[in-house]
Amino acid sequence: MLFHNRISEGSIEYKIEVLDSNNSMANLAPDKMTVKFKNNISFAQVIAGMGLFETDFINDEPGKKIIQMVRLFNKKYAYIADTAAINKELKKEPEYQITPTTETKKIAGYLCKKAMVKVGEGDGLSFPIYYTDKIQLENPNWSTPFKGIDGVLMGYRIKRYGMYLEFTAVKVDPATNDDNTFKLPPDYKLISKEQLDQLIKGFQ
Repeated sequence: MLFHNRISEGSIEYKIEVLDSNNSMANLAPDKMTVKFKNNISFAQVIAGMGLFETDFINDEPGKKIIQMVRLFNKKYAYIADTAAINKELKKEPEYQITPTTETKKIAGYLCKKAMVKVGEGDGLSFPIYYTDKIQLENPNWSTPFKGIDGVLMGYRIKRYGMYLEFTAVKVDPATNDDNTFKLPPDYKLISKEQLDQLIKGFQ
């Protein structure tokens, strides 16, 4: 759906590349992420471990909460993080120093702006990120280390599953999404952050 030349509803498909190829978990890492969005809420799905492990995220910016759902074999769990819990987790991350540039790059058919990110102090990791303002998601990075970026990320890196992964958008589809996509299914058992961490650690 288009709104003033901006897509307000649809999906984005990202390819995922492992940057730490020597990591013992590299062969179990996901290779694709699908993000659906509507009404300023997004749903991201990542499947890892050759289909054995699925984790989904509902990023509810209007409600200021994140719902993380985990499916491990036939068991389903969910954790709901409010603003306080999200900020607590962000404080554990090294500081991301973001510097905008005048450079652009076309990704998945969109002309994206480039920024440079430096992680931590001193000789910390540096890498480029790319983002667009042509997808209508207000404050899409509010719950991430990239919260200073006013646009949807189309190319970026982040540390997950104990290794750095690079995400690059390959397809944007302005499709209609079912409202239930952005709701927690009733068959998921609510657990704490500590229980969620143990669950993910056990899979690793």
